[in-house]
Amino acid sequence: MDYLTNRPQYVRLRHCVSDMVLCSTGAPQEGNDLEYRTVIRDFVSWSELNQLQLNTSKTKEMIINFQRKTSHFTPVNIQGADIELVDSYKFLGVHLNNKLDWSVNTHALYKKGQSHLHLLRRLRSFGVCRTFLQTFYDSVVASAFFYAVGCWRGGSTDRNRSRINRLIRRASSVLDGPLDSVEEAGERRMLAKLTSIMDNTSHPLHDTVVSLGSSFSSRLLHPRCKKERFRRSFIPTAVRLYNTCTT
Repeated sequence: MDYLTNRPQYVRLRHCVSDMVLCSTGAPQEGNDLEYRTVIRDFVSWSELNQLQLNTSKTKEMIINFQRKTSHFTPVNIQGADIELVDSYKFLGVHLNNKLDWSVNTHALYKKGQSHLHLLRRLRSFGVCRTFLQTFYDSVVASAFFYAVGCWRGGSTDRNRSRINRLIRRASSVLDGPLDSVEEAGERRMLAKLTSIMDNTSHPLHDTVVSLGSSFSSRLLHPRCKKERFRRSFIPTAVRLYNTCTT
């Protein structure tokens, strides 16, 4: 509150000084979770007002913090219940962790891919024809390898992608033919998603992507990336792929 209350501010350019004003808006100081808790409190109040019952036992709190020094946070309390603080969370089949490095997601995909690959090998041991094996791979095994690959492909590490690619090579030996790697499948799906966003005016990212359009060519301007984490995220990676294909 002290940061946003009666805080004087003025602008000086060489010898010119502007009038002084008092600021009442701005960004809270680091470590100040007042705004965060206020948003939660407002959401709980809105839910109660609209007769919506929150299931606090299924509600989790995940703090994303890239600082080396970990700060202590008091657990969020909703309707008298402390919310469990977790390091990772599964949302729509995708595992997100508090470092956003996709390591937990890769581990889950690897385990699921292993079990599906075992089924593929069993089918081959029964003498199933290659056409059916390929269909099984495309519909069951590959769906495990490449689930949401357009989302995590750019931000995952080389080591994590190599783990999935090892399973793909094993599947390739079962089918006796080449199969798409994580990089190939990821690039294809990222381009498809970027194109659909550009064509869909109601998509939340449509205006963001369209604003990157160049007035001189069909290419997209690459967004400014101060952090490596952002450079490897969906939009910057997809824009680089798009420009490569349109060159």
